[in-house]
Amino acid sequence: MADLTPEKYWPLGSTVQKKITDLSDNDHYRHFGLISVNPINGHTVLIYRKGEVHVSPPIDYGVIKIRHSSDGGTTWSDEEVENVYSEANHDLRTAGGGYDSNGRLFVFFSTYDPNSPPYWELMKYIYSDNDGALDSWQGPYELDHQLDGETNTRFNPYGHIVDVGNNTLYQTWFGGVSGNPLSLYRIYLYKSTDGGLTFPTIISVTPDPPNPDQRRPWGEPSLVNVGGGCFLLLAKKNDDFNRFIQYKSENNCVTWIEQGTANFGESQLGDYAAPPFLSFINYEGVGIVACYYTNRGTKELKVIFGLAKDLLEGPGGWNNSTIKLVLDYETVEPPYCADRCGYQSFFLPLNQYKGIGVTFFEKYDDVAYPIIVFTNVLGMKDILVALGL
Repeated sequence: MADLTPEKYWPLGSTVQKKITDLSDNDHYRHFGLISVNPINGHTVLIYRKGEVHVSPPIDYGVIKIRHSSDGGTTWSDEEVENVYSEANHDLRTAGGGYDSNGRLFVFFSTYDPNSPPYWELMKYIYSDNDGALDSWQGPYELDHQLDGETNTRFNPYGHIVDVGNNTLYQTWFGGVSGNPLSLYRIYLYKSTDGGLTFPTIISVTPDPPNPDQRRPWGEPSLVNVGGGCFLLLAKKNDDFNRFIQYKSENNCVTWIEQGTANFGESQLGDYAAPPFLSFINYEGVGIVACYYTNRGTKELKVIFGLAKDLLEGPGGWNNSTIKLVLDYETVEPPYCADRCGYQSFFLPLNQYKGIGVTFFEKYDDVAYPIIVFTNVLGMKDILVALGL
C-alpha cells in the first residue's frame, strides 16, 4: 500500500475538484450500499442493494450486487449477472461492511420478509478473501440482534467496518422494537477479535432505557477511530431532521458518552436527513475528522472538518468555515433528488484528504442509482489554515 498514494493511485491529480461517473440505470432501485478499497492491492468495489423499489412488495425481493474497478474508480465493471447474495422470499436490506486492513471484504445485511410480520428476521454477514469474486464468498453467518433481554424486531447494519488492528473489528448497526414509533432505535456495535470469523460481542452505544418506549430517535450511525483508544460516532436524528447526534468513547468502545447535537451551521438539512459518514485524516501527525453529509434541503453533498482533539470535547469541534461542496445533486439530473438521496460513503487512502466516494441518487421510489464522486481537493490549504495548521 505504500505506493498507493492519492497522487499516484487516482489519475485525477490534485487539480480536479470533483468528477462524476454516472452509473445510472432507469429500471431498478440501486441504493443503500458503500464503496471500499482493498488496502493491499487497491482493488475498489461498489456494493449495494438492488430491487424493483425502495422496500420490496410481496412479489419482488432485493439482492446484494457488486461492481469492480481496477483503476481507482475511473471505470467500472458491469453489474454482475449473478448476485453476491440473495435469499428466496426475502428482501435483503442495507449493505454495510467493506475491507479490513488485511484485504478481507465483508458485507453485512438484514433479511426482510414483506409477507410475514414483524418482517425483519435476521442480520447476517458474508466475507471474501479474493476481492469479492463470485466464487469466493464465505457464509452467510447469522448475527445475534438481542441485548440485555430486549427483543429487537427491526434492525439494520449500516456503515463501513472499522479495523483497529490485532484482528479487532467493529461494525455499526441499529435496532428497534415493534409496536413503537419507527423512529425509536438504539445504536450498537458488533465486535470481532478474530479477524471477522465471528462477531460474538454486542456493544450498546446509546443508553439502555428502562423500557423500549424510551429508546432514542436516532438513525443510521457512522463510526471513526481517532487513535489512542478513542472513537467518535455520529448518527442522524429521526425527531429533528436538522441535526446529528454525537457520541464518544475513550476506552476502546467499552463505554460511550453522549456529547450533543451538531448541524454544521445548516439551517435546513432536509425533511428527512440522510446519515453522515466519518473519515479520519492524519495530517503530519495531527488527527482530523471529515464528515460527509447530504443536505436534502439544498440538494447538496458537502464535507466539513474538525480536529480530532477538539471533537473529543464535543460537537463544537466541527469547524463550519471548512465546509466544502462535493456535489450539487441538481447537476446530475434536475429537478430530482427525492427523500432518499445521499447515504454516501468515502475512502481516503493512507488517511489523507483525497479519495473516492459514492452517493446515491433517488429519482423515483422505483429508480435510484449510485454516483461515484472524487473528493474535493481544491481549497485544502484554506481548510488547514482554518483548523490552525
